[in-house]
Amino acid sequence: MNVPRDVVLLLVAVLTLFGGAATVARLLRARRHGLSIRLQMFLATASTVALLNAAFAAIVIDRFQARAALFARRAAEDQARAAAEVVAASRGGQGLGRALQGFAQAAHVRVLDASGAMVFEAGSAPPPTAVASVPVAGGGSVRLELPTFGMVQVMSDVAPKVALLAVLLAAAAALAATVIGRAVGRPIERLTRAAEHVAAGERQGALPVPQGREVRALTEALDQMRRELEQRHALEAFVADLSHELKNPIASIRASAEVLEEAIAADPDAARRFARRIQDSGAKLSSLVADLLALAKLEAHGLAERAQAVDLAELARAAAEAHAAQAAARGVRVDVSAPEHAPVRGDATWLRRAIENLLANAVAFSRGPVELGVAASPRGWEVTVKDAGPGVAEVIRPRLFERFATTRGAEGGTGLGLAIVRAVAEAHGGSAGLRTTGPEGSTFVLFLPERRAG
Repeated sequence: MNVPRDVVLLLVAVLTLFGGAATVARLLRARRHGLSIRLQMFLATASTVALLNAAFAAIVIDRFQARAALFARRAAEDQARAAAEVVAASRGGQGLGRALQGFAQAAHVRVLDASGAMVFEAGSAPPPTAVASVPVAGGGSVRLELPTFGMVQVMSDVAPKVALLAVLLAAAAALAATVIGRAVGRPIERLTRAAEHVAAGERQGALPVPQGREVRALTEALDQMRRELEQRHALEAFVADLSHELKNPIASIRASAEVLEEAIAADPDAARRFARRIQDSGAKLSSLVADLLALAKLEAHGLAERAQAVDLAELARAAAEAHAAQAAARGVRVDVSAPEHAPVRGDATWLRRAIENLLANAVAFSRGPVELGVAASPRGWEVTVKDAGPGVAEVIRPRLFERFATTRGAEGGTGLGLAIVRAVAEAHGGSAGLRTTGPEGSTFVLFLPERRAG
């Protein structure tokens, strides 16, 4: 394909200007935050390849020029030898001009005698020219100047194409450097974002899947650091929450014991009443400690070592059966809607406890049937519990799944049931939340991602 020289030069200029402008713009933006790994790799690779391509193009053009000059000189020598043979054959004749007319049409020919005096001259050759001087048999010489305009024209066509090829190679190298820089920089950027999420409190956020030995080692180191921080945070939070929540039942037990000591002889009924209060406070204290210990253990260690194939539908039916008596005592019916099987990987004990906590919460507030459902979602499984209660108070919604968030403190609620549900969901890589709430009831959702047993 014969591409016009002007078009080639314009294309080379546009590509060079575009690449230079883009590079300068990136460098200016990098002045504020420093050079990224991507930009460093791009500059190093692109500049190296650009210099190599420039050297390659210069070498190619120089060698082409040398070969072209050699071919022109040889062509001039060949024509000069042919003209010398014609001159030797026409020595003393009158037809020298006619014999050399064919040479004079394409070159400048001069015939010199043995003393160097010019005998004949014809033709013209505008520069640049290739010059050759050949002796004539019997004395004298022929000097021939052959124009090399054709070679110059070839060079003027070849040089821009070589330059375009060099620019295209540089562009390809820049593209390759961009791809390599992205392949190196993207995992680090993903790890940075994941670390920022962990620092912001998303303790169970999954780290990106590592690619490459170095990135895998870095990911494992970050995950180990996160687990250690979680354990420390869990221990500190556990101690703080435990000391805070134990104050009320302990104070109640101490006060009741003091009153009981005084009333045990004078008022047996009061003694029995305060004895029951001590028993209730002790039961609440026992439940609170058990739940706190379970929650702290779950948040600190997770469930990675205990994951196995379990049937979520079977766990839901078992949880509903376990709460049937409690629901019947409150005049509430529990309806279960689940497929025959819902296979997942997880810890059966904790998953059942999470479902039971949701059911217990719904039964405690519901004024009608409670609906327990298990259904497949596009990304995993959803366990939904819908009650017919009055709805969740707006003031408690933002912290509903936090520790000790409860409106049933007087009824023995510890405020840890939904916190355990959230911890179980996050330990399985899922989530728990309040989907809807209102005067007609609330719907809670436990989501587990696609980790089906194979």
